[in-house]
Amino acid sequence: MFYELRDHPDDLPIRCETLAEAKRRARIRVERFGFSVLIYEVSPFTGEKLLEEIG
Repeated sequence: MFYELRDHPDDLPIRCETLAEAKRRARIRVERFGFSVLIYEVSPFTGEKLLEEIG
């Protein structure tokens, strides 16, 4: 399982290995660019699932 950051659902993802890394990188992107970031959980068994929107 890994996590992906996206600025909107159709964006190319930024891959993160842990949820903590994803949240940290999302907060940095929000501060830098000023818009919300989506965090998805990606599993080979269940596919992708939207976990959180950081904004």
